[in-house]
Amino acid sequence: MRNHSARVVLGACLLAAAAAAQAPASSSFSSAAGSAGAGSSSGSADASRGLFAAAADAGTLASAGSLASEGAPRSASSRDWSVLPQESDDHSMRRYFNEDHGEFMSLRERYNPQIELRARVFPNMRIQDEPGSFDMLGYDFDMELPTLVSTDGYLILGAYYTGRRYLTSSAFGTRNNTSGVGDETLIGAGLKLGFGVFLDNNVLFEMQTNPGAWSDLDDTVHHQDFDFPSHALFTIRAMDRFFFKVGARYNQTFEEAAWLPLLGFSWEITPGFRLDLLAPQSVEFSIWPSASTGITIGGQIQGAEYHVHTAEALNQRANVRVQEAVAYLGLVQRVTDSFSFEARAGLVVAGDYKLSDGSVGFDYTDGTLRQAFYGEFSMGLNF
Repeated sequence: MRNHSARVVLGACLLAAAAAAQAPASSSFSSAAGSAGAGSSSGSADASRGLFAAAADAGTLASAGSLASEGAPRSASSRDWSVLPQESDDHSMRRYFNEDHGEFMSLRERYNPQIELRARVFPNMRIQDEPGSFDMLGYDFDMELPTLVSTDGYLILGAYYTGRRYLTSSAFGTRNNTSGVGDETLIGAGLKLGFGVFLDNNVLFEMQTNPGAWSDLDDTVHHQDFDFPSHALFTIRAMDRFFFKVGARYNQTFEEAAWLPLLGFSWEITPGFRLDLLAPQSVEFSIWPSASTGITIGGQIQGAEYHVHTAEALNQRANVRVQEAVAYLGLVQRVTDSFSFEARAGLVVAGDYKLSDGSVGFDYTDGTLRQAFYGEFSMGLNF
């Protein structure tokens, strides 16, 4: 079921992460001590603002990682990894990382919490030219915890759990079968292992692998149940608020293209307005009236391949594949520095399904998805 070369990615990530952890601190450790914002390409007061910080004004949220002087311009849509504020006489690598790379990290992507709990609903879904319908209930847990290991690098440790509960009508999957596809639960669960390192003040390289099991877990887990979704990405700062992104990724979203290049950009057009594109995965335009509130319009393609089982004694298994392309309108709200929520509603505009109950001789229920509504709600936590 799986592309075995993906295991090479796992090994490469672990070796590279170990090397990053043992690397000596860069020369910026000493050079940054005398001037806040030494790593900024603009050389303005922007560079002294906090690492991954949202704007902090009267009536808005104070950033957990801000080192900025009062009145310095900030991004209203930045990602917050909750690096704590430092005293002026502090000489930790966290302070120097913030001074050299804080503005870069603040602008390269929009706010995204460290821990997310998400629920999704896809009601009354149908596959083109197949009888019957199904409802899909999704529930996800995602955690990414960055840990600095030098003034130019960090490790990412985390975990994920994604569940898909399919509730099918009696006719679903009966076009070429005596019985249809019954209710099913598909699960993906595993670890997140990665690292990021600045090759210079305007170039960040990141690599991450997410080893885990992708299965219905109805039987003993076999090696076919495991997979290693992974990616490597360069983020290059071309202008103060414009970042190119180029890399590659491996996952099972597209049946005939497990390995694909990644190409995109992140652009804060003006404070409070940004555009993020990473083809072939996602595109989003967001408006931030304040540091605590964002309105999003976008689209993304999501999916995976799962290994399903019947009885162990019969040794019957099959691979099923799910994929949805969705368009959405969303709202992001930061209630406090530590708690946020996001709500989305939209349409499934396309997709591809290939389902089986795992038994021998069962004809796959497959085809493109018909358009349908979907909704999603998530809660985010930061430390």
